[in-house]
Amino acid sequence: MTVAWDAEIVTDEPGRLIAWRSLSGSQIATAGSVHFTQLTHDRGTEVRVELKYDPPGGRLGSWLAWAFGNEPGQQIREDLRRFKQWMEAGEFATVEGQPAGR
Repeated sequence: MTVAWDAEIVTDEPGRLIAWRSLSGSQIATAGSVHFTQLTHDRGTEVRVELKYDPPGGRLGSWLAWAFGNEPGQQIREDLRRFKQWMEAGEFATVEGQPAGR
């Protein structure tokens, strides 16, 4: 099942925070934010995502999304992992072209 919604940005503080909420009439009610925090001693930036949503189908819909790997929390963790790879290495790590080991 594909779910889509329209959202508006409610807070935009460059380099610190961006927050949004879904517009009235969207298929799903959602709101969230991404926080960027500079770490001490030039160790990089912490990226924290907060998300609130009311899943279609209630608890059953939430459980089904989780069971099929489509729960938003799972997707956010994977997206953040890929973002980290891209920012640190400029590419995504793959096993393509690597020999298999037993």
